[in-house]
Amino acid sequence: MKAKVKKVMIVDDNEFDCYITSKIVTNFDENIDIMEFNSSITAIQYLEEFQNVTAKLPDLILLDIYMPVLDGFEFIEKFNSLSDTLKNHTKICILSTTVDDLYIHKAKVDESVLFSSKPITKEFVESIF
Repeated sequence: MKAKVKKVMIVDDNEFDCYITSKIVTNFDENIDIMEFNSSITAIQYLEEFQNVTAKLPDLILLDIYMPVLDGFEFIEKFNSLSDTLKNHTKICILSTTVDDLYIHKAKVDESVLFSSKPITKEFVESIF
């Protein structure tokens, strides 16, 4: 990412994974504002509500693939149907523990979406910030 990341949204139904990801990000830069969502539905509703208010939008979304009701790929579909303001402001990175090549390939098809295995590493955070 070219711009400095100031706000990160973590979307993961596993609270422990959310916590670990949040800690890794804040250890990299304690000034980053972290928004944690344990529901992909609630996260997409937030983005729908504020899709044209850049001050409320995250610069980066760290998104789990496997979630109930609305999985990571469905989340991205909904995200892509929202405003250009949102899509131009916010980058998505899929995080997953999967070793399934089909899911990894599917995650990497959209070149605007990053992919990383869980847990993220300090080196990965440095590379995208």
